Amino acid sequence: MSTIPPDPLTVPAPDLDLDSLHAALERHWGLAGELTALHGERDRNFRLDSGPVRHLLKVHNPADPESVLDLQCSALRHLRTAAPDLPVPAVVPTGDGRSWIRLTGRDGRTSYAWVHTWLEGRHPEPDELDAPRLREWGRTSARLGRGLRGFAHPAATHPIAWDVRRLPQLRPWLAAVAADRRPAIEAVLDRFDQRVVPVLPRLRAQVVHNDLAPTNVLVDDRLALTGITDFGDLTHTALVCDLAIAAADVLSGRPDGLALAGEVVAGYRAVTPLEPEELSLVADLMAARYAATVLITAWRTREQGWAPEIDDEAQLQLETMLAAGLDDLASRFGAAPSRTGRSTAALAEARGRVLGGQELSYERPLHLVRGDGVVLEAADGRRYLDAYNNVPVLGHSHPAVVAAVTAQLATLNTNSRYLQDAPVELAERLLATLPERFDRVLLVNSGSEAGDLAWRIARHATGATGGIATEWAYHGVTEATFAFSPESWRGAEPLTHMRLVPPPPATSSSVVDAVRSLTTSGHGVAAMLVDGVFTSDGVRGPAHEWTRAAAAAVHEAGGLYVADEVQAGHGRTGDHLWSFVAGDVSADLVTLGKPMGNGYPVAAVVGPADLVDPFVQGTDYFSTFGGSTAACAAALAVLRTIDEEGLVERAGTVGAHLLTALREVATDRPVLAAVRGWGLALAVDVVDQSTGRPDPERAGRVVEGMRERGVLIGRTGRDRASLKIRPPLVFSDEHAEQLVAALAAVCDGLG
Repeated sequence: MSTIPPDPLTVPAPDLDLDSLHAALERHWGLAGELTALHGERDRNFRLDSGPVRHLLKVHNPADPESVLDLQCSALRHLRTAAPDLPVPAVVPTGDGRSWIRLTGRDGRTSYAWVHTWLEGRHPEPDELDAPRLREWGRTSARLGRGLRGFAHPAATHPIAWDVRRLPQLRPWLAAVAADRRPAIEAVLDRFDQRVVPVLPRLRAQVVHNDLAPTNVLVDDRLALTGITDFGDLTHTALVCDLAIAAADVLSGRPDGLALAGEVVAGYRAVTPLEPEELSLVADLMAARYAATVLITAWRTREQGWAPEIDDEAQLQLETMLAAGLDDLASRFGAAPSRTGRSTAALAEARGRVLGGQELSYERPLHLVRGDGVVLEAADGRRYLDAYNNVPVLGHSHPAVVAAVTAQLATLNTNSRYLQDAPVELAERLLATLPERFDRVLLVNSGSEAGDLAWRIARHATGATGGIATEWAYHGVTEATFAFSPESWRGAEPLTHMRLVPPPPATSSSVVDAVRSLTTSGHGVAAMLVDGVFTSDGVRGPAHEWTRAAAAAVHEAGGLYVADEVQAGHGRTGDHLWSFVAGDVSADLVTLGKPMGNGYPVAAVVGPADLVDPFVQGTDYFSTFGGSTAACAAALAVLRTIDEEGLVERAGTVGAHLLTALREVATDRPVLAAVRGWGLALAVDVVDQSTGRPDPERAGRVVEGMRERGVLIGRTGRDRASLKIRPPLVFSDEHAEQLVAALAAVCDGLG
């Protein structure tokens, strides 16, 4: 079978001789009677009256190959079997058993023709359809979609202009649209590119009718459904497009259309529930249908001198939708409320008023509304490559975590003092990734809580009160972990029970000095907390000799070495799930934070029974919703996905590629000095070109410049003069190239 031309709308309808049609009907079907021409956009349709019996003769556009007829014929047969309650026509075979024949028109062009059974009824008038009947319209659309579920045909994948998913491909036709109409059409096109295109590929897709307009529906005098006709726009597309087209077409030309659109959506959802992302796009896809109608009509008028008069109503409906606000309409349909109701300035003012002076990233606040993978979208529709956020370790809105959490929340979510599978399975899965000496897991809600709990365990086990951290570390916001977080002290001196040591590449002998000082002071050594990547210290890992020596010095004094894997863990280093295991460090306790649940509040302390059990028994320790059922579902989804998608290995290979590319960029740019990295934790020092000293002001300008070029990174280190690159683990080589290109451009533009 041949393929469909790229643009079937370019070919005029068949030019037919009625005598030849009568002869063909008699010869091939044994049918005779009066032929009455009916409406057809690209084809020629006729009613055949043979006494009391009627048939429909359809002669296809010459552009349509046999595959188009086979698609429609197969779909009708499928529906009559899969959904016998839906009134669709039957194909009438020829005398020799064929489904169609070939005809030659008066202009010599050939077309395929076939005969259907006739469906009685009339087309409903728009104002006849009240709210209950519009709900029934939505139910009919959903039933038709369900009937086509599982149907497949190769011709359904060929492009057609009326598939709203392909709206961006119609943008070149904007020049044919009247100048006063273009702004509305262009606004829909731009929004479609920003909001719809990134989402459609992950939505449910199948073959759909794609044209449930009043002109393709028959009803009786009581407005009961008697027929669904015209399967000429069948296509394989996102399922929700079918609903949007049905709603847009049935409401076209109605002043009350927007007020009633929710009825069509509600009827559809009563038969086929919509996923949240599908529901959020219904308004955009309705607007896309109207925009496509205007574009196609304008193009046909310009190119062919004729087009159906449907664009005026479509333009009016489109402008009405835009005036009402597509996000507000989506909310009316039941989508989650839009978070873009306030302007960025108004939101910033309100945030400062109710949340206080908490720091915001960037001089010009970044107003985010959604995330997907390594992409974050702002309220103005601009998309940013996220090379900064480590908490969504699998990327933003990962479907595995979304599905796991929503399913669990819909079933059960309670504390872990009841017997449930999820906490036990999670603990078993975690322990299976760690050295054998670890056999206990305490589930909590955040990395700060995990660090606080590890400190309590260390003090309980050792009887000491002294702690050690690196000079610019960050370990949390509780009182205990704040003491281990000099990054947050704003230059204050450490508390008397704390000692700070310089991070690698400085010698680890300073840890021995800190141990001696704590012992002499009477505090003793309870614990040293170490982020194996030394993220806040400027990204200093890997430093295996340093961390092994530090652990040995702490153990010599009777203290515990706590491996803080909040930022370094879950495969970020690219050579093991946990950085301390990669370095063969003899850790006593391990702390995990919210990357454990891809941002869902779940964390953990892992340790051996001889440390954990006495603490739990001696303090009656319990965290009310640490290890809640939904939190465990999220954490299990993260571990499973890291394994299934090979994200540890990916972090290693992509990180190595990015490290090499960053060093190449730095070679010719004196503003960039040392480049360091371990897996997908990297840093680039920014220096004053004349002195070679750290330049925090210029580093800040680089970060701001990267934001302007659509890439998000951060700053780190004591001087805040090191660029921090710490993306989700689904980062790819292509993303790395985008980041490096942006960095080169920013540095070249620095004054």
